[in-house]
Amino acid sequence: MGEFLQTKVVPAFMAFVNTRGVRAIKDGMMFSMPAIMVGAVYLLLFQLPVESLSNFVVSLGIVPYLSHGYTSTFAITALITTVGIAYTWAKNDGWEPLSAGIISMMVFLILIPDYVPAGLFDAEGNEVATLAGLDKTWLGGQGMIGAIIAGLLTGLIYSWFMKKDITIKMPDGVPDGVAAAFTGLIPAATICTGAVVVYALCAIVAGQTPIELIYTFLQAPLQGITDSLGGVIIFTTLIPLFWFFGVHGATVVGAVMGPINSANMLENQALVERLMNSGMTRNEAVAAMAANGGHILSEPFMNTFNAITGSGITIGLVVFMLFFAKSAQMKQVGKLGIGAGIFNINEPVLFGTPIVMNPKLLVPFVLAPLFGVTGAYILTMIGFMPYTTGISVPWTTPPILSGFLNVGWQGALWQAIELVASFFIYLPFARSVDQEYLAAEAEMEA
Repeated sequence: MGEFLQTKVVPAFMAFVNTRGVRAIKDGMMFSMPAIMVGAVYLLLFQLPVESLSNFVVSLGIVPYLSHGYTSTFAITALITTVGIAYTWAKNDGWEPLSAGIISMMVFLILIPDYVPAGLFDAEGNEVATLAGLDKTWLGGQGMIGAIIAGLLTGLIYSWFMKKDITIKMPDGVPDGVAAAFTGLIPAATICTGAVVVYALCAIVAGQTPIELIYTFLQAPLQGITDSLGGVIIFTTLIPLFWFFGVHGATVVGAVMGPINSANMLENQALVERLMNSGMTRNEAVAAMAANGGHILSEPFMNTFNAITGSGITIGLVVFMLFFAKSAQMKQVGKLGIGAGIFNINEPVLFGTPIVMNPKLLVPFVLAPLFGVTGAYILTMIGFMPYTTGISVPWTTPPILSGFLNVGWQGALWQAIELVASFFIYLPFARSVDQEYLAAEAEMEA
């Protein structure tokens, strides 16, 4: 089985991950990371998980300003993503990338509605009034898949124009900035005109904008399929399984699930805001998410319960190696792994124990995160644990603290249970490996 996975499955996945499109998505989405991190701080400050502290912030009168900072950073990640994807595609192909990013931004704005719902409805619930303007709803989670499509197509077409040398060439001596602007003129005119035609056709034939159709027929079904217990089990299992064969599991699975998890996170926060605007407190809004289409699976959910102390939740193994192991190798790896493990980095353990290509440790390596994530999913589903919102601390935040900030005391409690459980999950397997290493070390000494 290992040979089959190494020769057939892993190369196929790596070929997929290394395609131009997936590389553009993976690297292009990183451009939105500063906006997410900064916006999450604003969000955390005016939506603290402790109600008394949240009320204190409200009493200071600074919530409108924090909210404005949030909607101008965190809530426009789809717009940033489409720029980053086209930019990365063009850069990887060796062309001037900024023009591609700007063209992609224009395309994305063409594809979204040019009106904002005014909130007026008739007796049957149909909207009766709209206002001209840019609806930020589509700049965040709801527009994520549309933004990715716009970025990929723009990068592809722009690079084709560059490759075929279908550009306006300026004479020598013209400043580089001016020359670059004219170089991108023909691709920009062609791509944007095509986007306008698509917009017009969708409006005439379907009565909706392209971004709305993408959301209805592509993004929403994808989110529904992945945001299930079965989907959580599959993707949680794949990450350590890839790591076992020496492939960075989080990178491979993240290339597929990253956009969906980000979209779920952004939609959860938009839902909380709508419920709060209807008169609910934050805690009431979070409690009402289950009945209003909230997503359990999201980026902060996976960061909180799947990757604590690193892929495979290896802290249990590290504790065994530090305090109970008898072999010199495991003792040394335990010392190397404890510091990094606190910040969710465990490469020293993966390659030093090793876990990679070590069949004796495969079962606990898969089982520990599976226990943690499925348990968290079920606890959220039955109402014990609140849904995650847009609050998302960096993935290197130590466990317990990240659980409290992302979810609340319930998240911190479940993380503590995960950490303890990981020790007992790894214990029999780690003991067997330790005895094997101890016997090998004794043989070498003899």
